[in-house]
Amino acid sequence: MDAGTEADPNLKASLDCLREHRDEMALWLALEVLQLDPVALDDEELLNRLGSCQERVEERLRAKTAAPREQVSRQ
Repeated sequence: MDAGTEADPNLKASLDCLREHRDEMALWLALEVLQLDPVALDDEELLNRLGSCQERVEERLRAKTAAPREQVSRQ
């Protein structure tokens, strides 16, 4: 970004969220990568469990970020 150039507010909010919740984002990404592993692709039960874990991470992140998003939208 050049000096004096403002970033898109949605991009800035996403990057702030990523920085604040780095561990959960890394876990989510690791689960995504595991689901693409050739061995995992052959194991339907493993894929279901990895997907369930990923959904729980997403739900936690949504719960943590919902209040700040609501405050921003009210402004």
